[in-house]
Amino acid sequence: MPGETILHKTLKKEACHWLFKMGYSAIAAEVRLRPVGIVDAVGAGVFAPYHNYLAVGRAMSQVCFIECKASRADFLRDMAPEGQMLFELMRKKPFKGKRRRRAALNCDELGKFKTCLLRPLANLHYILAPAGLLHKKDLPPRWGLLAYSEAGISVIVRSDWQDATRCEYVESAIARTLTGDIYRADTRAMSSINREIFSQQQNLAGRIRQMHPQIVLAPPRAPLAGAQS
Repeated sequence: MPGETILHKTLKKEACHWLFKMGYSAIAAEVRLRPVGIVDAVGAGVFAPYHNYLAVGRAMSQVCFIECKASRADFLRDMAPEGQMLFELMRKKPFKGKRRRRAALNCDELGKFKTCLLRPLANLHYILAPAGLLHKKDLPPRWGLLAYSEAGISVIVRSDWQDATRCEYVESAIARTLTGDIYRADTRAMSSINREIFSQQQNLAGRIRQMHPQIVLAPPRAPLAGAQS
């Protein structure tokens, strides 16, 4: 993303590696999901019995969101006091299937952390930050904490399980993201080739312009043997 720091790029890459180690089969970075927005790293997959997060005896789908925070200021931008208050009210008085009340909420103003819980698309939510940057008391409700250091990623606070029923939607968003990355990579590669060809053509044209025309005279022809008689 434009203006992104090297540390944030590193965190996203490490987040995807961690998701792969955890057994997720579909993984992508910067996945766009409505109404949440762009999630830094997303993993989805079907986990075998007793190998899922809840350790239940049946195969089950599982989706994990990871938000990468390279600085405390970046973390605080997604925290909103009014969103926290609304979340607590909703937790005590959950919705009862009334779509009109749900549609009345403007989740775009609540921050990404609260929106992920109010409109659940994932079962697990983690914040990945450099070691020592965040602590358990800083976390929004139900979010877990991953710490990145030279030793890799370690789990500081386990995420609370969140029921989510739109695993297919998340998987399709991952597929769109990966397809877009392939297309953009191919476009960048072709642009690079075209620039190289254009540069070679310019060099060749310059060399042609620098060449001076030379008149080559044919050598004199020897007289024929019978021409003198």
